[in-house]
Amino acid sequence: MTKKPALYSTIPARLAVVLLSCGVVEITCAEEKSDYGALGAHFRSFYFNRDKEQNNPDSVALTQALMLRYSSTYFRDFVGLNASWFGNLKLIGEDGKGGTGLLQDLDDGSQKSYGKLAEVFVKFNLPYGSSMDVGRMALLTPLLNDPDYRATPTTTQAGIFKIGTKKTSAYAVASDKGSAYTESDFSPYTDSNGDQFNIYAVGIRHKSDNGLFVHGATAYADNVLNQSYLNTKYILHIKNDLNLLFDGYLYHGRANGEGALTGIGADYSSNLANAAMQLAGLNSKWTLSYQSVNGDSYQTSWDGGVHDDTSFLSWQSVQRLNFDRGGENSWQFRFDYDFKNYVNGLSAMARYISGDDIERQDGLSGSEWERDIDFIYSPPGIKDLTFRWRYAVVRSSETYDSDEHRLIINYKINPF
Repeated sequence: MTKKPALYSTIPARLAVVLLSCGVVEITCAEEKSDYGALGAHFRSFYFNRDKEQNNPDSVALTQALMLRYSSTYFRDFVGLNASWFGNLKLIGEDGKGGTGLLQDLDDGSQKSYGKLAEVFVKFNLPYGSSMDVGRMALLTPLLNDPDYRATPTTTQAGIFKIGTKKTSAYAVASDKGSAYTESDFSPYTDSNGDQFNIYAVGIRHKSDNGLFVHGATAYADNVLNQSYLNTKYILHIKNDLNLLFDGYLYHGRANGEGALTGIGADYSSNLANAAMQLAGLNSKWTLSYQSVNGDSYQTSWDGGVHDDTSFLSWQSVQRLNFDRGGENSWQFRFDYDFKNYVNGLSAMARYISGDDIERQDGLSGSEWERDIDFIYSPPGIKDLTFRWRYAVVRSSETYDSDEHRLIINYKINPF
């Protein structure tokens, strides 16, 4: 085995590499308007270390990502073009320590850098407050979305039509291909029979004058899966900056034919409900959340996470777990605090989630818990620069136990 340079031998040295790889933080660049559109560069240094128990190999990587984005103006106020290229360079990625979601995991156990033309879509500005995008893009709808939890986001090949006002809007989406975090290209969704399928979704949002917000959506893939979603939230203003948030989510999923993916099955049916209450004021937020799963373990992904990384929007979807197993009931207590009165630009979050009553095949009841800590620092006077440390501890009867660190540096520049 080739001996690695001493630079990579210790955690402090690895952290130094993170800081050095983001040397661009010394660059300052004012935003300017241009008749040709907007060009931006987003740099992200990401260190991931998941220490796994039960004799599972650890997952460790350090990478430097670059996301170049271009957004044109509308030609004749009708048509424009957006494009993005994502690349992620391996700085540390030892063989046999993959599974980080930062690098491509090869069959021989090695980890590999990647690059891809992640977004290329034509955008249309249509009459009556409507618009349409067609091509490769990052979707933000609840039942078909592209999360940004790793070095680069996932993206989707789709068409989306939107129409509405500031208070009420509707959309329709059709997608035939996806590209997961580390994929270099886009691939068709494939069911358990090996047949390709498309995903279709529609949704509507409404915000009333009294602050009540409602968002409903439904989506399906023929002969694979149906999903429905409902979110309602309301903010009660108590006094000054003291507010009380009520937030609720409902998910329903069921199999649609014999093409349902392995692990779901043709008789799959699941309901997930999540309700939260948050008191905000005096630079802090106190949140209490409850979630219950009725039926099978809930599945958000349409193709088993192969090319689609659609994620939950509920409060119980945290750093590692989703607390979405069959029969599981879970509670969460969360505390957020902004230290601006002491250290300007520093904020933190701590939460604890405990789930039990998990239905197991052996007839016993499973349980699990996760504890997360999150610190974010944005240095005053340096726009679009953030440092973040995320730490999670997981103990579960349903998966391996783990302790996980994520260190992330983000920086953006906009030449024009």
